Amino acid sequence: MKLNPQLAQSIVDHMMDQIPYSINIMNEHGYIIASGNPDRINTLHVGAVDVIKQGKTLPMDQVHGSHGQPGVNMPITYEGQIIGVVGITGDPAKVVPLASLLKTAVELLLKQSVVDQEKRENEKSQQRFLYHLLQATQDHPAPASLVAEARELNIDLTIPRTVVAIRCQVTDLERLNTDPTNLTFTLADNIGLVIVQADFVRRRLLKQLAVQKIAYGVSEPTTLVGQGAQQAVATLKLRENFQDDHLTEYHQVQIIDLVLKSHLPVQSLVNQFAELFGSETGKELITTIREFIKCNLNVNQTAKHLFTHRNTVNYRLEKIKEAFHLDPKKATDLFQLYIGYAYFVNRDDLTSDIFSLK
Repeated sequence: MKLNPQLAQSIVDHMMDQIPYSINIMNEHGYIIASGNPDRINTLHVGAVDVIKQGKTLPMDQVHGSHGQPGVNMPITYEGQIIGVVGITGDPAKVVPLASLLKTAVELLLKQSVVDQEKRENEKSQQRFLYHLLQATQDHPAPASLVAEARELNIDLTIPRTVVAIRCQVTDLERLNTDPTNLTFTLADNIGLVIVQADFVRRRLLKQLAVQKIAYGVSEPTTLVGQGAQQAVATLKLRENFQDDHLTEYHQVQIIDLVLKSHLPVQSLVNQFAELFGSETGKELITTIREFIKCNLNVNQTAKHLFTHRNTVNYRLEKIKEAFHLDPKKATDLFQLYIGYAYFVNRDDLTSDIFSLK
């Protein structure tokens, strides 16, 4: 264990704001690595050398050359080893109590820095593990090496887990995950994953997200975390793209997710939706067909949601019929429109713009 000069200097700067004495911190060889006097950095402190040799606190009652001033020097220890010295310049009778407090503060901060470093390393190891675990799907099961690593992290891969995809910043993910048994991972596009084992923990998390009106998607329980992550993210994105807050569970969107992955030949419908999206009138038609579907083909309910008259809704439905040559009031035609709309709103190049459809 070695003293970090940056940490040592920050301690010196903070303490010298509180007390009217000059402070020095020396490394294990007696060289000053932090000081209230910048000119003394990297110079040898003879008092510190004596402290290191004798292994005890030594007061200095008089000047020792240009590199030793009256004061007191105390050893800084970590796990029984002297790793440095802290010194305060001044009358030893006055500064010994302050030096003792400073020595204790430095040692506590060192211990905390070690704990924090270990925590960061553990988090990095867990994140690397989760990155590889997220590759585990039905087509690509977890390799034996990953299973062994899971055991070292006390993670049982045979237990089904639910993945919750959340639209949030990294800092928000840390705040939202209140259960230490959960695993978390941050994806691109401000999507955080919370991998939950216990069902009551999942219910509590979802309740919290609902109260705070944070968009999320939930996978089916699975031992294949990568597959669960795909389901959760698909649910979240479909919820956002369809602008339907009732879509929260994968089973609600599974059919449309599979349809989208089937790459059906609906490009002509997608092109027509894209053409409509280029004008305000066209956007009104797209919004109308979306709400008409969400309202289960109920014209009155659609009009209520759009804050307009039912005759306006009927007029727009006729315009949709003319544009697509498909009647939205006929089940088979509406099915085609719905599929085309689904492909349209889930285009990668449209994701950031589709939220303008209010």
